[in-house]
Amino acid sequence: MKFLTISTVKDVYYTLPQAEKAKLDAASTEFLFNFKKKMGDKLHFYSSPKGLISIGEYGSLEEYYQSLQQSPRAAAGYMNYDCIPLIEIDEKAIQAYLANAKAGK
Repeated sequence: MKFLTISTVKDVYYTLPQAEKAKLDAASTEFLFNFKKKMGDKLHFYSSPKGLISIGEYGSLEEYYQSLQQSPRAAAGYMNYDCIPLIEIDEKAIQAYLANAKAGK
């Protein structure tokens, strides 16, 4: 199962003392690099003005949701996630649909 995830930090996070944020930032960044190493080509990260965007392939919905809560920042409750399941498009099915549409079926 593939998912597109937009991760953002909750506003309350920015009210934490600088030292606490620095620890969470370092631990969360280390977690992300190790998680990416573990997932290999099944996980890709992108940066955007909307937040950290990832596209990952997981064995199950449960595995995906568990992965969202593993980073120290998320475990502390400071993350928001917008989760979108992705479905790969079958090119043969599209071609059959177009052929039927053109034939008026």
